[in-house]
Amino acid sequence: MSHNSSSHQDIPLSEKVKSLPGFFGIHLEEQAPYDVLKTEAGIEVRCYRPQTQARITVSGEFKEAQKEAFNSLASYIFGENTKNEKLLMTTPVLLEEKNKTKEWTMTFILPPEFSLANAPRPDNKNISLHERPVQLVASISYPGLNNPEKIAEFSEVLKKWLKKRPWYTPVSEFQTAQFDGPLTIPFFRKNEIHIEVKHIH
Repeated sequence: MSHNSSSHQDIPLSEKVKSLPGFFGIHLEEQAPYDVLKTEAGIEVRCYRPQTQARITVSGEFKEAQKEAFNSLASYIFGENTKNEKLLMTTPVLLEEKNKTKEWTMTFILPPEFSLANAPRPDNKNISLHERPVQLVASISYPGLNNPEKIAEFSEVLKKWLKKRPWYTPVSEFQTAQFDGPLTIPFFRKNEIHIEVKHIH
């Protein structure tokens, strides 16, 4: 792993209580806002509004890297930052593997009231803050536990859909977008594959 921390904050009891609806896939967290531009065969093309994001990159196998990255970013929004400020959780959580190198970048989307100018800086120096402009994204949803096999399967479906529609040109790597915590019953979990595209008129 690229980052080891022995002092991640424990998730507060109040947050654990609030997470109980998530056991059944009920999403109370704010979702990153977007407009749906096209829906076809279970695939959506969306326009996401500008975002401020917190990112961390770790190395390792999927499950372990995902856990380490999530714990680091969760500690940041639960108060391990320069203002000791607690930030609300926003979904989805994004995860991207860099060129199949087992190097993973996880992204938390900050609530819309935060920008680079007013967002608290992370105590963890491996976490960086970024502003992402308006983005056109093609997405496909699937339920259940997320794993590299499902990511590859649904990325391929999305890739084939885009190949038949050359007016949407991919301009990024595939990302997995997750909406549920580890306590959610697998049957109720929602996952998506995202890829940024450019619309050629």
